[in-house]
Amino acid sequence: MIKKQKRVFLIILLTAIFLISAAMMVRQQIQYQKIVADSDEAAQITGLQNSEAPRQSTSPLPVSPAEPEEPELPPEPLPEDALDLANIDLEALRAVNEDVVGWIAIPGTTLSYPLMQGENNQYYLSHSWKRESVVGGSVFLEATSNRDLTGFHTIAYAHRMRNDTMFGTIKYYKKLDYWQEHPNVYIVLDDTIYRYDIFSAQEASVKGIVFRLDIEETHSEEKFLQYCIENSVIDTGLTPEADDRILTLSTCTGNGHANRWVVHGVLAQEYSRELKEE
Repeated sequence: MIKKQKRVFLIILLTAIFLISAAMMVRQQIQYQKIVADSDEAAQITGLQNSEAPRQSTSPLPVSPAEPEEPELPPEPLPEDALDLANIDLEALRAVNEDVVGWIAIPGTTLSYPLMQGENNQYYLSHSWKRESVVGGSVFLEATSNRDLTGFHTIAYAHRMRNDTMFGTIKYYKKLDYWQEHPNVYIVLDDTIYRYDIFSAQEASVKGIVFRLDIEETHSEEKFLQYCIENSVIDTGLTPEADDRILTLSTCTGNGHANRWVVHGVLAQEYSRELKEE
């Protein structure tokens, strides 16, 4: 009799565990679908997925304007894999949420999202670009970073989702061949498209120099760059200088909260955005 009761209890327990696990999986899939649906909606609103969107021209701006000492070479056009970014209508997104800074994308990957900035670094961990509560959150700038991305170091955060949404794909920069296939990060602002060349990827302590917000004030640019290059798990051959502008993509490692997985890019080119009249 006791054995039978134990068997019944075990069956009930296993059934409960199964049902709870199934419910969690369903909830997780719903959250994943929500992330994809939100990003698709954003792309539709901006015209990124609309072939009828107004065409925009792009022309490169010098990263560090200076008086030319010799004839300039023909301007470098926006790369073909990033041409669609020129059509993005950011004002259409701001009509929904004024916290939209721009758009961030790595061509050839699923990383293509509105770029947000809140008053703190907590809100967009759990809210979509439409201010809706969602586990996947949004891609967002460090609250203290300059909205126009000027300054030596800009940090962008997002969750590392298991279905590779948000910053789920940047974990692949552990492999050199992935960097070779996807070497650039683009950020679209109102008047400019920034292209960053990825030069480093590694795990970094949340208490280390990567996440210090006083790098410029303490003149620690060279120390920061030295850390990034020496600790990178890939050798890109790129060596930024202290007067360059750096973008860091930061996400969790999946192994606790002491460290973050980070990918660093150096500003390599700016392209102006000018709407062509139909």
